[in-house]
Amino acid sequence: MAENAKPKAPLWMRVTLFVSVALNLLVVGAVAGFFVTGGPDKRSDRTRTDYGAFFMRALSDEDRRALRRDFEAGLQRQGRDRGAFVTELQTTLEILRATPFDRDAFITSVADQSRGRAEREELGKEVLVNRIVAMTDAERAAYADRLEERLRDIANRIRR
Repeated sequence: MAENAKPKAPLWMRVTLFVSVALNLLVVGAVAGFFVTGGPDKRSDRTRTDYGAFFMRALSDEDRRALRRDFEAGLQRQGRDRGAFVTELQTTLEILRATPFDRDAFITSVADQSRGRAEREELGKEVLVNRIVAMTDAERAAYADRLEERLRDIANRIRR
């Protein structure tokens, strides 16, 4: 009695199919990753000219946590909460949607946001300086070494 077995595809055909599927998945993953992360402009080194981020990232984990606590305490002393950002933007959205459009209200809203950002930056500088002043000589030297290493990495990326 003869069996009705299906003929098996040659090995080269199965390998080619596997490689083709793998490459297709790789392309789909790359495209999805681009859209999820925002593309190359959203890479972490995009802030290389942001001095605050440069100095913050070189701190130890413990110092960053302490800095965040100090920053949030400073915001509370200023009478600002973490949700102020959302409230300010919601106000701006309401102004944008209003008919007729109130140009002066929009300018005031954007100016208020800029002023708030400047105040937060100033507070950030203050708590960073206080944290560095509190470091021992050895801690400050280690911090400077980490800054130098980050600067070297950024300079190498710029040269490429």
